[in-house]
Amino acid sequence: MQKLKMMLCVMILPLVVVGCASEQSVRPDVKPPPPPAWVMQPPPDWQTPLNGIISPSENG
Repeated sequence: MQKLKMMLCVMILPLVVVGCASEQSVRPDVKPPPPPAWVMQPPPDWQTPLNGIISPSENG
């Protein structure tokens, strides 16, 4: 049992040392594409044309 523990330790120790010593890979900073032009425009005004078509019910 003692020999098995020693063998496992000897096998795992290099993996731990190499894992701690290696540098982490850094991904380049990728900028998102600019938004499409239609997103930047103001929303259409639907209320003004609808006010001419739909009117509040008249007092009867």
